[in-house]
Amino acid sequence: MEKLSLKELAVPVIKAIDSCNYLLKSHHRRTAVIAYHIGKKMGLERDQLFTLVISAAVHDVGALSVQERDLLVREDVQNPRPHCDMGSKMLSSFAPFAEVARVIKHHHIRYAASLDMPEGEVLLESHILHLADRVDIVINPDIFVLKQKSAVVDRIRANVGTVFHPQVFEAFMAAAVPDIFWIEINNLELDQLFRRVDSSLNFSLTIDNILEFALTISRIIDFRSHFTASHSYTVANLACELGKIFGFSQERCLKLKISGYLHDIGKIGIDPGLIEKNGPLTDDEFDLVKLHTYYTGQILSSLSISEWFNEIVVWAQNHHEKTDGSGYPYSLQEENLDTGSKILAFSDIIAALMEDRPYRKCLPIDTAFEIIREKLATKISPEMFEVIAQHRQKINDIVEQSHRNVLSTYCSES
Repeated sequence: MEKLSLKELAVPVIKAIDSCNYLLKSHHRRTAVIAYHIGKKMGLERDQLFTLVISAAVHDVGALSVQERDLLVREDVQNPRPHCDMGSKMLSSFAPFAEVARVIKHHHIRYAASLDMPEGEVLLESHILHLADRVDIVINPDIFVLKQKSAVVDRIRANVGTVFHPQVFEAFMAAAVPDIFWIEINNLELDQLFRRVDSSLNFSLTIDNILEFALTISRIIDFRSHFTASHSYTVANLACELGKIFGFSQERCLKLKISGYLHDIGKIGIDPGLIEKNGPLTDDEFDLVKLHTYYTGQILSSLSISEWFNEIVVWAQNHHEKTDGSGYPYSLQEENLDTGSKILAFSDIIAALMEDRPYRKCLPIDTAFEIIREKLATKISPEMFEVIAQHRQKINDIVEQSHRNVLSTYCSES
């Protein structure tokens, strides 16, 4: 399998996070620009600078809800540790993001507090990200940026030696002299910034580390709500098992698992309030939720791993299609839906019915299967469903074990 750069791996993560909240999207981009200028002034090596920019572009990934993200773009963050720890743990499960995870873990550490920590525990990049993050917060978006240079510098200077690293502040002061520093905060796009710091860090992909990558993405998606915390993990495990039942090779079963992890990546662009609504969605709300399958296809298609990945994209984006054309977003018919797409569809339905929702408790497997048989199986494949039903005990065990596994992870990271 071919090699990918860290940038190519990071882009889907950045797109997913940025879809959550327009405030966060702008904040991440601006913080990355500020951090880049400071890091460059401090003489960071090219790969260090690239890791710093990637870290800045995803640094608040651990803030699960829109409300949490809104709080993070205020000047005085109360108790920032949980979202730093959560973000670090989410990303550290994928080896190529290990250094990014280290930077994010301490990106709100106060300089004075870092002096009491073991040497090397807090990276210089974390101190740079901390100061860059706060610089962006104190900039008033309603005032032309060049008119507030002195005021911003003074606000940061007041906390040097206690909150901010003195050497990082000196680099900030030097970087902030030319107007271009301030102009680019509002105008330099991430794509342009990435071209400036393009890294030589490349990774040979294997099925195992694609699985790790997909699991990392699924946590970013699902951990926004405790109602969905185990959803993609459960879908992935069910899809893999159903693949075995229907005679898929080991490699294609792992593809099904990856597709299960990633099938709801498009939901990251959907308001969590709709996911957590305690009651039925209105027609307008449901129309918005339906967009997630289209977003899934778009985001995954941008991850050009190889032709090997194409099947995964198709299965993921088709998980709400029905053989009678009543599904979405493409209204596909029977002849356009392969067995893998149907496996993902059944896995998604089983997982959803057997999970808690804001408006109901999880359903036991017999009730869930009765609902599927009466209302849904004929729109996917009644023949496949009867085969699946013969393995209900195994399926029940997978769902319960998936819930237990994720609960322990979610509770330790939240």
